[in-house]
Amino acid sequence: MKFNVKKTALVFLVLVSGYITYKYSPYKVEFAGYYDKIWAHRVNSLDKLNYSLPFFKGVELDLVYNEKTTRFDVRHPPAGSFGLTFERYLSEIPEGNYPGLWLDIKNLNKNNAPLVLEKINFILNKKKYPRKAILIETQHPEALPLFSKAGFNTSYYIKSWLYQSSKKRLEKELDTISEIINAQPRLGISTHYKNYGIIDTAFRKKKKYIWILNHSVVKDFSLLRKILKDTTVKVVLTGYKSIKGNR
Repeated sequence: MKFNVKKTALVFLVLVSGYITYKYSPYKVEFAGYYDKIWAHRVNSLDKLNYSLPFFKGVELDLVYNEKTTRFDVRHPPAGSFGLTFERYLSEIPEGNYPGLWLDIKNLNKNNAPLVLEKINFILNKKKYPRKAILIETQHPEALPLFSKAGFNTSYYIKSWLYQSSKKRLEKELDTISEIINAQPRLGISTHYKNYGIIDTAFRKKKKYIWILNHSVVKDFSLLRKILKDTTVKVVLTGYKSIKGNR
């Protein structure tokens, strides 16, 4: 059989082009029919925000609270500040448009929670942003009762390694999670998609916020569809590569 270099090169180019297009496309076949709950992950720049808003119902961003300046810096540590505040970020969202905002406040804790809540309320009130459109997430659930009481959606960030744990370690972690969510009935849980089977069994009725990042379309397809069909899963975060502004 004669080897056709031109046809082989053409097929290669088509495959590469298809891969790149799919990688940068906001739409994925595995999420079809459920885009009402798909939000864009790590939208930490104005460029990426503007690219994301036409395609997603909400975005996730990382915030660091500075007690000296009482400002929220939009960034994901260890990345340094590039001068974007939460106020400036919100100003980029058109008036009257209220996409969902998943706020991963990196340094939120029980001690600074009152100050953080006061400042967030001040910022959101100026924008008339509804609290029901906001999710506050942290690894420190003791900081969240104030936010739940104020009308925010709240979520306890559960460690991503549960599905890789030994039976003993998993049981201990699930006991800890149970104590926390029993003490805070309004609290949701957020975690890696590979933990879904574990948390669905242990906490079937709880609100869930799932990250689906770096997944395999083929291997994970049935699991992803099961997650999306679950009515207790309120938001699914997906990786999104914008043309520019990825931070």
